[in-house]
Amino acid sequence: MGRATDRQKSWGRRVLAGVVTGCVLAVATAGSLSGTAAYAAHVTKAFRRPANAIVAASDAQNGPLTGFRNRPNAFWVKEGPLDAGWTMEQNHVESVAAASDPTNGPLIAVLDTGGNVWAKEGSLTAGWILEQTGVQSVAVASDPTNGPLIAIVDSNGSAWAKQGSLTAGWVLEQTGVQSVAVASDPTNGPLIAIVDSNGSAWAKQGSLTAGWTMEQTGVQSVAVASDPTNGPLIAIVDSNGSAWAKEGSLTAGWTMEQTGVQSVAVASDPTNGPLIAILDTRGSIWAKEGSLTAGWVALKTP
Repeated sequence: MGRATDRQKSWGRRVLAGVVTGCVLAVATAGSLSGTAAYAAHVTKAFRRPANAIVAASDAQNGPLTGFRNRPNAFWVKEGPLDAGWTMEQNHVESVAAASDPTNGPLIAVLDTGGNVWAKEGSLTAGWILEQTGVQSVAVASDPTNGPLIAIVDSNGSAWAKQGSLTAGWVLEQTGVQSVAVASDPTNGPLIAIVDSNGSAWAKQGSLTAGWTMEQTGVQSVAVASDPTNGPLIAIVDSNGSAWAKEGSLTAGWTMEQTGVQSVAVASDPTNGPLIAILDTRGSIWAKEGSLTAGWVALKTP
């Protein structure tokens, strides 16, 4: 394997950081970028143990944050150098979510096997705060201005969110929800997207009490990102397995990205613009960067 270029290392870091909601893509992409030398090697080593849930995040101050749930449902995490030691965070874990920003540090949330969501922020050894009971899924984001953003779907199919602190009050976002995805940036504030029980995707940005914009019908899954320069980035996989994306506003037009897609993950930053990664039905991972109409780069093939 050749020496990694600065651009390839940047891609590795951005893919690892950006696909928190698409965890399957996170390690596969970061670990298989052609030429990502030491960075990819550490990721491969870190996840050599059998794992069935993984998370990744990053910020310029604290560096990469990576974590995994192993077979006995214990959750381990590390931050900073990729060869740092693992910290065991929690037992009896069903699913995990993570984010990070330069001001507030790591944000980690776990859904335990009893349906309880716990969260911590600031350091890997911070104490856990019980956020909510009776939960199906959890998603998190964070930015230096608005702080932590946590969203859940409860056992009744209602989506709730809070932002600013781990002890903030919950805001009911919507009922009849299948899944939720979140992002946040200092300029545009929180971005929340849901897929409802009818398969329609809806999004809101700016505040937890903003009105919903209907984005698309016939949707399987949704992923979101946001940055101060480029604004919201929304990607969906529709019922036919096609990936679509839009950027700049909630009412922007859709760009058809690819057909034969299993899952999609996104990230965005002011310098490099949108980053989109897909896992296709053949098990290949592809990514594009810079614009929604950029060409695809194969990152991993079966």
